[in-house]
Amino acid sequence: MEQKHAFFNQIAPSWDQIQRGPQIAPGIRNFVQCAYLDGAKSILDVGCGTGILVPSLLASYPRTRPIIELDFAEEMLRHNRAKFHHRRLVRLACDATNLPLPDESIDLVLCFNTAPHLGSGEAAFRELFRVLAPGGVIAAGHLMSSAELNRFHANLHGSIAHDHLPPAKELGAVFSHLGGKDVMTQEQPGWYFVRANKPE
Repeated sequence: MEQKHAFFNQIAPSWDQIQRGPQIAPGIRNFVQCAYLDGAKSILDVGCGTGILVPSLLASYPRTRPIIELDFAEEMLRHNRAKFHHRRLVRLACDATNLPLPDESIDLVLCFNTAPHLGSGEAAFRELFRVLAPGGVIAAGHLMSSAELNRFHANLHGSIAHDHLPPAKELGAVFSHLGGKDVMTQEQPGWYFVRANKPE
């Protein structure tokens, strides 16, 4: 974990350049639209990095407050804060497996480009379901399939080389096991999406 923490802090200054590409902006809009929860009063953006979702979240949820930008890499949050000064944004530096948030306090939990880095097993997602409010939505997404992303990570030969993204149906089964309902899974080249509701 320390090596991964150092990796993301070190790469933070160049993260926006890495995240560029013609498919990025429409892919982000598609993710936010597919995860959309009408009337969401609070949002947790897990593994937010430098804020790749922020413009779409601010536009799609004009009255939602807070939008919590969460990352365990302080440098990612520093760049995030420097880019976006909106008063509805709150930054939180912590591990997703131990959130300093009350039970059932978040309406929408988003994990974009994050799921492989949350560790093996269900610990992080169990914690995310803990803070998810009844009637809330949790969604995970990538602009690669699990096979594409896992090959990409393996070729990096670094601290995240073994960060593995399970097939969408497997992550959907995890969400179901943790109490998620109406589980949706989509996976194809260039797209990965899993969404579940928490029963009211």
